[in-house]
Amino acid sequence: MIGFALAGLVATGVGWTALIWRLVIFARQFAAGAPELARSRRNHPWRRTGAMLREFLLHRKLGRKPLVGLAHWFTMVSFLVLVTTLAQATGQLFNAAFELPVVGHWAPWGWLTELFAWAGLGGIVFLIGVRLRASGRSLGRNSRFFGSHQWRARYVEATVGVVCALVVWLRGLESALVAAADRPQYFPSTAWIGSLYLAGSSASDGSADASLALWIHALALAKILVSYTWMVVVGLTPTMGVAWHRFLAFPNLWTGRNADGSAALGPLPGLVVDGQPVDLEDPDLDESVFERLGAGFVADLTWRDRMALATCTECGRCQEVCPAWATGTALSPKLLVGALRDHAFSSEKEPLPLVGGESAWAVEVEALWACTTCGACTDVCPVGLEQVDQIIELRRHQVLVEGSFSAELNSTFRNLERRQNPWGMLAKKRLDWAKGLDITVPVLGQDVASLGEVEYLYWVGCAGAFDERGQATARAFARLLTKAGVSFAVLGSDECCTGDPARRAGSESIFASLAARNVETLNGAGATKIVVTCAHCLNSLSQEYGPFGGHYQVFHHTELLASLIEQGKLTPEALPDKLNQVTYQDPCYLARHNNQVTAPRRVLGAIPGLELVEMARSGRQGNCCGAGGARMWLEEAAPRINARRFGDAVATGAATVATACPFCNVMLADASASETNGPGVPVQDIAQLLLASLPPEPAAPTPTAPESAGTGIAPQSPLAIAALAEAPPSAASAIEPPAANRVTAPGPAPGAARPSASDTGLAIAAPALTLEPSPQPALKEAL
Repeated sequence: MIGFALAGLVATGVGWTALIWRLVIFARQFAAGAPELARSRRNHPWRRTGAMLREFLLHRKLGRKPLVGLAHWFTMVSFLVLVTTLAQATGQLFNAAFELPVVGHWAPWGWLTELFAWAGLGGIVFLIGVRLRASGRSLGRNSRFFGSHQWRARYVEATVGVVCALVVWLRGLESALVAAADRPQYFPSTAWIGSLYLAGSSASDGSADASLALWIHALALAKILVSYTWMVVVGLTPTMGVAWHRFLAFPNLWTGRNADGSAALGPLPGLVVDGQPVDLEDPDLDESVFERLGAGFVADLTWRDRMALATCTECGRCQEVCPAWATGTALSPKLLVGALRDHAFSSEKEPLPLVGGESAWAVEVEALWACTTCGACTDVCPVGLEQVDQIIELRRHQVLVEGSFSAELNSTFRNLERRQNPWGMLAKKRLDWAKGLDITVPVLGQDVASLGEVEYLYWVGCAGAFDERGQATARAFARLLTKAGVSFAVLGSDECCTGDPARRAGSESIFASLAARNVETLNGAGATKIVVTCAHCLNSLSQEYGPFGGHYQVFHHTELLASLIEQGKLTPEALPDKLNQVTYQDPCYLARHNNQVTAPRRVLGAIPGLELVEMARSGRQGNCCGAGGARMWLEEAAPRINARRFGDAVATGAATVATACPFCNVMLADASASETNGPGVPVQDIAQLLLASLPPEPAAPTPTAPESAGTGIAPQSPLAIAALAEAPPSAASAIEPPAANRVTAPGPAPGAARPSASDTGLAIAAPALTLEPSPQPALKEAL
């Protein structure tokens, strides 16, 4: 007995020493990190605490895989509840009949202990099965566990399973001991184990013999050795996030970027050095600051970055949903975080770059630039990692300090600086999209003196101004606003790119310049309510312009259109039969970054007879088109993200693919035009589909006014009007796509006849198929 007690005490001392020693080192390493923006991680403490507890208790993100989430919840809670049994086992080294003070004789506590011992055992066995079934060895890159340190996970899982089994076994023997002493029973699910022991006992009276105490001593020691060996292994392995998340997930969730516990999506944080925001236009800015922008070395990682890296469990949920990883690129958010973690906690004293270089832990350059910033990884992470923010910090250092980026991005940056749009087009061409319209498009300063005269400022965006498919959306939306009697105006040549491509590519200086210029224009014009047709413009204007003094109500066009339909200002009738079955692509920057999934579906659901067929991944969990993160202007090797996503759309059997962002429109139309996915499936913005469902307007006399932007032309036949709304003007048809993988339908040559509705793939006006208005069907939700 003395030997058991000494062995247990030694194991206890060594285990706690190893764990506390590592926690002290972690505290020092975290504290040595660069400071965060003052109080940005500690504001609203009560909201943070509530958010942390909700995530802990409800398992909202793990619940997306219900069975896995339930198994993990029981395993997690059993880890907390069964800590008390470790204290019980320590006492049992000295006295087999030892029970904890106060709760030891309390029946509910015994029942709770047994419940979570069995549930923890069942949960961990299930999770082990999940890991074995989806192992990287059998599924390769298709496994979310591919690239994870399997021995670490298997060791932790085995430890949990053994400890739970030992608790159950010990409880059973304790019941035999209690029965022998004729004391009250509180072993509802383990008494049968004690009964089996007593039935096989050599004692003639059925009481417990001396071997029962020996068994309890031995099992208590086994439990202690297994538990404290785990502590030693974990203490010696700082990169063992699958174990450390049990302790670090709580502070990591509490210090998330958003106090309400929502994922770190939407706006990106600005540049911060030494905990202070950096204004690159400040003439008094210290020169040394320019060498410390973004994250280039371990010293640039903030204390929260380091804690988050140590928290990563390598569960692979981020890898599973990453569109770049799915198409064979080097980027896996899990592996990128793992590389940064191994780099941060290595014993290497010489500072080595985080990206590229000769370090074994460096992030691959290809992986860094493959990210589309879709945010799927951040949205799904159960422990609150902020992968997109970390990737952008790495990009910022590469762009602003190292000057290391592709020639394609160099062209994009140059266009943004010189022409204020990534296409490099002249500002005077920003109104070309409105030429030939049968309505008046008021321009601020020309047709409208101030925005106080209209209800909305329509922010057309660069895609709406210069890309052919974006122009078609802009024309359709302008006609819808006019039909609904909504007054609006556009900025025309005064509008600039919001800077989204520059910020996502790491060029914070270009973004800041464009943002400041746009805010000056908008504030000078008195803008308050803005409507956009681009999800990226929505995100920038509504969420990223605040620090520059821009505070506006910004609406996505589907949100406004849904409201106009519900107010009775737009009354859709029907689409042609061949377009009635529609699948909808959720733009990442609308659904995930801005949590808008219902408005587009409300519009589609209001069109009589339209059947919405959801893709395998939709809503907040929708898959990326591949254009975000400035990838719109970068070439991509096959297989491409857009082709993969279009394959999801084709798999639904829908006749039409609807979108609500010009980036998605271009990317999916590109994929539709390829032979791989079967060309000919039309891709259209929701505004175009809604316009096609409205009844045609009667013809009107032709006015004598010349055709120009901001000046109406004569309405013609319904079919001709539809063609005018869809077909790009001749001035825009000459625009070349910015990269070789951007394919759009060619516009008419100068002087050629405009295409008919059938030529464009969308029968916007089909008088013969016009139906009487019917009650709206029940609106379909995304999730």
